[in-house]
Amino acid sequence: MFKKDKTKKLWKLIKKAKKILLVSHIRMDPDTFWSMWSLYYILLAMWKDVHATNDDLVPESFSFMWANNIIKSGFNIKKFKPDLIISLDAASLWQLWKTYEDNKELFEDNFVMIDHHVTNKWYWTLNLIDKESSSTCELLYEIINKLKYQKFITPKIATLLLSWILTDTNIFYNSNTTPKTLKIAAELLEYKGKLRESIFNFFKKRTLNKSKMWWEALKNLKQTDNWKIVWLKIKKSTFKKTWTTDRETSWLINEFLANIEWMEVCFILYELEIWWIKASFRSNKYNVSKFVKQFWGWGHKLAAWFTLNNVPIEDIENEVITKLQKEF
Repeated sequence: MFKKDKTKKLWKLIKKAKKILLVSHIRMDPDTFWSMWSLYYILLAMWKDVHATNDDLVPESFSFMWANNIIKSGFNIKKFKPDLIISLDAASLWQLWKTYEDNKELFEDNFVMIDHHVTNKWYWTLNLIDKESSSTCELLYEIINKLKYQKFITPKIATLLLSWILTDTNIFYNSNTTPKTLKIAAELLEYKGKLRESIFNFFKKRTLNKSKMWWEALKNLKQTDNWKIVWLKIKKSTFKKTWTTDRETSWLINEFLANIEWMEVCFILYELEIWWIKASFRSNKYNVSKFVKQFWGWGHKLAAWFTLNNVPIEDIENEVITKLQKEF
């Protein structure tokens, strides 16, 4: 955990600020979305003029968590003129995309980073980064306690915080689950956070089209001769055929590939928009975060990813396999 004086500095910045902007990385995941949302409600309860923005629209899969309209795409940051900007769950400036690129001058002062990624390069004015936390939500909960903002935790906020922990730990299955993680989850239940709602919507519920897409994708499952490397390649044609998007692959790698016997590294390559390819990696013990750095990627030791453009998916597949096979 970071030093106490950093939390004190954050407390002073929030107290002084009148206009606060919350930002996060593109292609929002649950940790990103709910960390922004919870902090938004807390700052709103403190009578702050607060707005949250992201270059992407909120994924439809998050709609069960009520007010999707909080995070606005295309928000006019220059017109708002924030005197404090807080970024949540972004490991690099690149991940903030046009939100940062089009407003660099506003990020020069009073720019706070709250994050837990091991690849975070500490670009910010104030860095509250704990690489031992299971998620940004777990870290944010600790910050809330240190700032003595517990009185603002409603059952809704408790549910949001609890949902982060569930998704980032894969319902307490992943190796990032610690005694501290379980203790925080128990405390959030005492705040009347709802457990079953998030588990059902993120781990159990599945549309028919999503099931069809997974079925089509798994037909192309590949592995090396020693079974240590397993991977999938999903093209846009598969998403088009099944009326789905790449966002619906999030648990495919966790539920299927990562549980195959003898597997040590698995990954999914899939086509996004024109000329963009994303690769997601999982491992039981191999440091995939270190591996993806050669592709300018980021993430955690056992879960990491990268994106590239203007490179055919087959070329990326061949390069990744060639480099991984040298490791095994």
